[in-house]
Order: sequence, then C-alpha cells, then structure tokens
Amino acid sequence: MKESLKRIFNAGWTNFKRNSYLSLGTTGVMALVLFLFSALLALNFLSLKVVSSLQEKVDVTAYFKAVATEDEIMKVKDDLSEWSQISNVEYISRDQALEEFKARHAGDILIQDSLAELDDNPLQASLNIKASNPSQYAEIVTFLEGNKFRTLVDKINFYENEEVISRVEKISQSIQNWGMLLTLGLAVIAVLITFNTIRLTIYNQKQEIEIMRLVGGSNWHIRAPFLVEGGIYGVFAAIVTLVIFYPVIYLASPKVELVMPNASLIGYFAANAFKYIGMVLFVGTMLGVVSSAVAIRRFLKV
Repeated sequence: MKESLKRIFNAGWTNFKRNSYLSLGTTGVMALVLFLFSALLALNFLSLKVVSSLQEKVDVTAYFKAVATEDEIMKVKDDLSEWSQISNVEYISRDQALEEFKARHAGDILIQDSLAELDDNPLQASLNIKASNPSQYAEIVTFLEGNKFRTLVDKINFYENEEVISRVEKISQSIQNWGMLLTLGLAVIAVLITFNTIRLTIYNQKQEIEIMRLVGGSNWHIRAPFLVEGGIYGVFAAIVTLVIFYPVIYLASPKVELVMPNASLIGYFAANAFKYIGMVLFVGTMLGVVSSAVAIRRFLKV
C-alpha cells in the first residue's frame, strides 16, 4: 500500500511539473481565491470589533426637564438601581453638567463668553444608564417611557445610538455578502481552470492511460494521480496565499490600529495561526480535488 501510494503521488507530481505554464496559471487563480477568502476573514474580524466597540460605548441617557426636582430624579435612579440588568446609574446634576461642558470647551472663548452672559444654566440634569448587556437597553428605554415620572423626562438619547449601530451592522453585512459573492465567483473560475487543466492532462496522457488499461491497471491507479495533481494545485495555492497574506497584514496592522486601537490584525491571525493555516490548506486542497474529480468523471472513462 505504501509503495502504491508513493507511485500515485509521484505520477501526480509528474503531471504537475509537466504542464508548468498551465500549473502556474491554475495555482495563481486559486491563490487569488484563497487570498480574497483570507481578506474576508480579516474584514469580518474588523467589522465585529467595530460593532463591539460601539456597543461598549452605547448607554442610555435620560435628560430631565428643568421643573424636575433632584428628589424626583433620585427616585427614578433608585428604581433603576434595583434592576439586575443595569450595571451602573450615574446622576449628573445641572451644575455638574455645566462644569463639565465648560471644561470640554475651555479653549473656546466664544462659548465661554456666551455662557457668562446667560442668567440661567441652560443644561439639563440627566441619568446616565449602563446595562450589563447591550440587548437590554430597549427594555430600559421602555421602562423609562412608561415610568410614573415620564412627564419629567425631556428626551432619551438611546435611539440615535441604536440607529448608528444598526447602520454599521448593515454596512458590514453588505460588504461581507458582496465579498462572499465575489469569492464564490472566483472559486467557480478556479474550478473551471483546474477542470480544463486536468482535461488537457488526460488528453495528453491518452496513450499512457490506454497502456495502463491493457496491463490491467485498476481504476484507482489510473484516476488517483489526477486527483493528486488537483490537490497539489490547491496546496501550492495555499502556500502562495500564506506567504503573501501574513506580510500584508503585518504591514497593514499598525495602520489599522491607528484608527482602531483594539483591533490587531496580526495579533488575531497569529493567535489563530493553526486554525487559519489549516482552513486555507483545506479549502485550497478541496478546490483542486473537487475540480479534478469533476474532470475525471467527465473525460476519463475507465
């Protein structure tokens, strides 16, 4: 069995080397498919990071009308604090809001002068509410809208944040869907190219196949070298992809981290190197083997 497998592999390797230009083109197209597939994995990682980062920053802020007393606002705060879903409720008084606003715009003389001319504090008291899980914010907003102190609440800013997250998720999903369609399109092209390469190999070895039939060669020994040839295309395409992809993300990672400090591409693909490399090798090999199997079934009658 060992000798038989060795002979089959050598025959497949010979086929690969014999059609050098076709092999180069087939491997190149398959490498392009695998590289695009890898880019989609990177894009998926970044989009999840963006959504996760936005969700961490999301909270619910209820702004109260000027007529609301501090005791009434604290009563709402106490009611919210009893919820196990809520991790923190922070009360910000009108005076505190004004001081924080002044601190944020300390260098803006126009704003400072405008505030100095006002007779009354224009800012509102508020409750800043942080949930344990982002999915629970809708329930918190429903509570605030149905609370007996609802008439004291001027506005709730959750819906604006929710819309931003929803929009980012839709954009991310759209990019992934179009990227997947493009990858599948290139995969079909790679299969067709490999299919034609194997077909030409079968045609060129027509006499050798006839001789193997005459001497009693089994179907397996005739077909297997072509499957091996297809698998070799996939393995080499995977190696080319890995050799190109890791340097690319190594160079791109610092630039991405300037925009997204918590999203290290090279860190992610280094931590998941075995899983990623195994996936690329598997996908590449399957592309080659499946293409070869279709060509064998279509053109090799044994």
